[in-house]
Amino acid sequence: MATPPASIPAGIALLAVAKTSPLLAPQLEAAFNVHNRLHETDPAALAAVAPQIRAIAASGESKVSAELIAQLPALEVISVMGVGYDGIDVAAAKARGVVVTHTPDVLNDDVADLAIGLMLSAARQLPAADRHVRSGQWAASGPMPLARKVSGARLGIVGFGRIGQAIAKRAAAFDMAIAYTARSPRADQPYRYLPSAQALAAESDYLIVITPGGAGTRHLINAEVLAALGAKGILVNVARG
Repeated sequence: MATPPASIPAGIALLAVAKTSPLLAPQLEAAFNVHNRLHETDPAALAAVAPQIRAIAASGESKVSAELIAQLPALEVISVMGVGYDGIDVAAAKARGVVVTHTPDVLNDDVADLAIGLMLSAARQLPAADRHVRSGQWAASGPMPLARKVSGARLGIVGFGRIGQAIAKRAAAFDMAIAYTARSPRADQPYRYLPSAQALAAESDYLIVITPGGAGTRHLINAEVLAALGAKGILVNVARG
């Protein structure tokens, strides 16, 4: 078993509030005294070890409430293994002097790749085509109708942070006409800016949403946006929330 890094004193109590991946679990267990999801599975056991918990390991989907933070008087850090930290009560952590960390940029390429893959899959009807072949329908009814083209189409990107820009970079290779909407225009980007998701949808064949979650983006994609995109438009959601 690996030994803890010299910078981490052995035996620090850590509460894992997310299911830990098989790749990461041995590393955490080598460096910390890990208590797995006691806040969900065994509140009494959590109460017993709460005074010793100095760290929380979370994922981008984890919820760390003010109530949980208040239960852990020795808590020093909440480490989110992901980009988003929407589920962390940052205000409560800040009030207690608890550091909140996350891992921006780590998954930019993966999410951008997935967004393009989903767009291609929807346009070319790949899941339906796969079912058509596997079920034997191709033998009985012949090939599927032709699907839609992506190259040269109009792409709107809602949210133009790191991942939105990575999506645009990939879409440019398909000769797509790219536009975006965000809180403000990006002077360093060559793509057209539109002031709202609805205005963008009205000029898009494909609309990819890549925004943070939370109250600020709740209902951002509403009935008006969908109506502007139209019945033939394709919506790809890789946003948080």
